[in-house]
Amino acid sequence: MALSREIRPPGVYHVGSSSRLSPLTVADTHIAGFVGIANKGPLDTPRLLQSWAEFVETYGATSEGHLARAVEGFFLNGGKYCYVVRVARRPKEGESYQPHHAVPATRFIKDSWDKDTLLVYAQSEGRWGNSIWVRTTRSTGAKTLLTLDLPVGAGTARVTSTRGIERGSLVRVFDRDSSNYVVVTDVDDKEKTLSWGTDTPIVRRYAAAAPTYVEVIEFEIYASLRDRREVFRHLQMSPLSRRYAPRVVNDESQLIRLDDLASSSPLPNNLPMEAALDKLTGGRDGTENMVAEDFIGWDHGMEDRRGLWALANVDEVGLVMCPDAMLAYSRMSIPEARIFVQRIHDAMMDMCELTQDRFAILDLPDTRDIEEIRRLRQRRDSNFAAYYFPWLVVPGANDKTYKQPPSGHVAGVYARTEMQHGVHKAPANEQLFGLTQLTLPLSDDHVGQLNSEGINTIRSFTGRGIRIWGARTASNESDWRYLNVRRLFIMLRRAIENGTQWIAFEPNTRDTWSLIEREISLFLNDLYTKGYFAGSSPQDSYIVKCDGEVNSPEIVDSGRLITEIRVAPALPAEFIYFTIEQQMAERTNRVE
Repeated sequence: MALSREIRPPGVYHVGSSSRLSPLTVADTHIAGFVGIANKGPLDTPRLLQSWAEFVETYGATSEGHLARAVEGFFLNGGKYCYVVRVARRPKEGESYQPHHAVPATRFIKDSWDKDTLLVYAQSEGRWGNSIWVRTTRSTGAKTLLTLDLPVGAGTARVTSTRGIERGSLVRVFDRDSSNYVVVTDVDDKEKTLSWGTDTPIVRRYAAAAPTYVEVIEFEIYASLRDRREVFRHLQMSPLSRRYAPRVVNDESQLIRLDDLASSSPLPNNLPMEAALDKLTGGRDGTENMVAEDFIGWDHGMEDRRGLWALANVDEVGLVMCPDAMLAYSRMSIPEARIFVQRIHDAMMDMCELTQDRFAILDLPDTRDIEEIRRLRQRRDSNFAAYYFPWLVVPGANDKTYKQPPSGHVAGVYARTEMQHGVHKAPANEQLFGLTQLTLPLSDDHVGQLNSEGINTIRSFTGRGIRIWGARTASNESDWRYLNVRRLFIMLRRAIENGTQWIAFEPNTRDTWSLIEREISLFLNDLYTKGYFAGSSPQDSYIVKCDGEVNSPEIVDSGRLITEIRVAPALPAEFIYFTIEQQMAERTNRVE
């Protein structure tokens, strides 16, 4: 009879887990990163979105480019998360603002002495802000009575109640003859006292029996845009106040921002005066005559990245798109547009190859010139990118339709396929949603030619809808021909890097090597059972080697630890051949 856990003979027992490590898990590679033009929203700042509604709220439902419909297509086709970077023309380093640069709509608010005291500006750059209405009003807040006389030069007052009076509140001390204005610096609720700085002294004596009142002076700001209305009450102009106007509005408003212009007018004249409802003005989109660098941006380190390179700050991004690069073909000559697009595509591939953890989905121009398509593709090889052609026709409001580059919709299929099946499954022969037709139906000859050159096509099938028909990278290397193979290795890199951070500063010894081998092997075996790899057995599917052979004394002395990992990815079946043999029934002539 076996002994129970509770009944054991004396001895030493090991209690606890056999491993202090968390098992490695599959890393996501389906989070998309979009770069493009929008009506509003932050510039050069990646913003995480989880729905089309969030995009509309942040960037607007439409734009002059393709970004909005690309993001909508991403969500319609199964995408769950994406980052968006809005771009426009902005001053470069050392450059002043020019008429073609993006700027927010603004309005100056005057104080009682006709000096600028507040700058109101739209939350983001663009003409959209020219439709924002703003007005200011003055008001009074809490009111209390003085309980002790207040001498000339006093810095403290005792009152009947401190309720509604806070640090930073502008208050008026007054009787029927005069008023004095001070900014409260301290409130003692227990002692019912108010204190203020001596830089705004009491200039005459106030008697409690007069009576003398203490009243909060404040103001309100109203902002509206179509059906959105915002009201900010109980505002103050002192940074000491919890209701300091720039801080409150900048934290809470979805429409406007405030800058304190530090008016030199004395209290209370520095407060915004009553101003009638009026629009902000001067907002510019900054989208005219954009150059490739406006999309590409720059990389000056994590604290200073613009455009496409702003996505480098987001480790979660696994897919990169820039559908608005295609605008060049409607704004420039073909040779100019070709160079424009090539520079943006090069930057996208450069970033993916540099980081080794993301994949670029590239659009091609909407043209019937197949040779032009081939020229663009043949210019550069990269196994971190894939091309798609032709364009899509997508529905819009009021029965309108729009021609749309396919990258956003295709990214949604990438995400859907990965979440449903795994990254090892090629996102091909998958239906596209959110479109009505293709701009160019392709013949079988064209499909075969483009596919052989690494251009993935999109085709319409009767009864089966519109589908992605190809799974090639933009590479001629046989090992990296298929995009699911490249993305599988991206996932493995992410998963193993994330799951082995514990190795840092561990002893570089055989015990550590064995532990690494075991943990990675367990992870790869789990993937093998789920069909991620080819091979009839785990031994045929992957190899993990971390031992003294790969970690020589010289490598150990240099502070490095090397693990060799080899896997056999499952390849897609591109060409399926059937041999059909017909068995004819033996014919016998019978004579009766």
